[in-house]
Amino acid sequence: MIWILIVVLLVALGNLCAQIIILMENSNPKKIVSWLAIFALWPFFGGVLYFILGYSGHRRKLFKRKHLPSSSLKEITQKQELLFTDHDVFFKEHAEGSKRLARLTLKSGRAPLSRNNDIRVLTNGEEKFAALFEDLENAQDHINLEYYIFRDDDIGTQLQNLLIRKAKAGVEVRVILDGLGSHTLPASFIEKMRCASIMVSLFFPLKFPRLFGTLNYRNHRKCVVIDGKIGYLGGLNIGDEYLSRDPKLGFWRDTHLRIEGESVQTMQATFLNDWYFLTQQELQGQSFYPRLEVKEGILTQILAGGPDSQQEPMKELFFTILATAKKEIFLATPYFIPDESMTMALKSAALSGLKVILLVQGKPDHQLSYLASASYFEELLKVGVQIYRYQKGILHCKILIVDRQVSIVGSANFDIRSFQIDFELSALIYSSEIAERLNFDFHQDLQESVLIHYEEFSQRSLWLKMKESNASLLSPLL
Repeated sequence: MIWILIVVLLVALGNLCAQIIILMENSNPKKIVSWLAIFALWPFFGGVLYFILGYSGHRRKLFKRKHLPSSSLKEITQKQELLFTDHDVFFKEHAEGSKRLARLTLKSGRAPLSRNNDIRVLTNGEEKFAALFEDLENAQDHINLEYYIFRDDDIGTQLQNLLIRKAKAGVEVRVILDGLGSHTLPASFIEKMRCASIMVSLFFPLKFPRLFGTLNYRNHRKCVVIDGKIGYLGGLNIGDEYLSRDPKLGFWRDTHLRIEGESVQTMQATFLNDWYFLTQQELQGQSFYPRLEVKEGILTQILAGGPDSQQEPMKELFFTILATAKKEIFLATPYFIPDESMTMALKSAALSGLKVILLVQGKPDHQLSYLASASYFEELLKVGVQIYRYQKGILHCKILIVDRQVSIVGSANFDIRSFQIDFELSALIYSSEIAERLNFDFHQDLQESVLIHYEEFSQRSLWLKMKESNASLLSPLL
């Protein structure tokens, strides 16, 4: 009996300590309310859950050695900041809003600008994997590959065999896999790659006791760099479902980018920083950053966001691009869980007369996120935001198009995790040509979607509203 009393007292003390820490952290009010609700609902587990998923006091120490000591990104961005004050070398034909956006992304996210880029939009898995496999076959020096999810199914095994073949031919191959997203990957699958001299590292694997301090921080990036010249990023992981081969999920709608040129070197720096963090191997040199032919191409910035940043670069990017929009905002995201500032940005845009269209999942792959997203719809519909639910299958692309001039494509969802907690990688593209290409796909997707009407949506059942409210309450924790 005395042991039960001791356990109860320790749990109560832990919960009290957690609640004091939450209030002292001075984080956003909704997050505070969410955690206090967790303590009320699960008094015996709330404190433990908080110290696994919510406590961020150790974050600075955890990521103190995240960046390469000799990284040149800071030097490059500092030089480019001076160019904004002296010359208009980057934005000859772009509006002041684009310049403001670029300055922010340059300073907040250390994302250099480059015009020396060719970009190809890849719609869905068939286009992405066909192009990727061709480029991997042609790799001469190295392949650096980083994914949240890597499966041992047909496409995963095909990629494994290709990488093994290239490694045996003398190409250096490095692979980073997220410990949670790829936790179902068998150890034998990884060992087979390592036996072929492929270097594989897991980002925060699910192992005790470190699990308690790292579970909440995930590497959500999808990044491939080939010979320092060709890069891939976007929403597609490695798995058969991304090729619409999973009968339970059906058709999978996604978008990826193939980038060739100078901006690939920012992707390279991102990968090498992650590699250094995991292995303490400092990799630099001309083989990773080769000299490229200079040519006039597409103005681009590659932004790597994550909890290791002093700012919140991904959130600041999305907020600013919404704030600088002049005519229209087209947003496609599978998981729509904005904070108050992002909700206000969308509402303000609609109220000021901009055309704002939001495309979200109509067939969810994660029910809790789906319900949480719906909890935000009524207030957006009320001010004129058009919201569509995709019906053909699973919508997973993460795209933002503003004024058909500037666009964002990458791994970042329009949610709290992508803005503050997960490691993400997205491309900010200043090109009407790319924007129009993405706009074409976006409106094709609208043809496969249903428009939500405010009058009908506001009349949904009380039970459904309660489920959405509960999901919304948990949304800062998702």
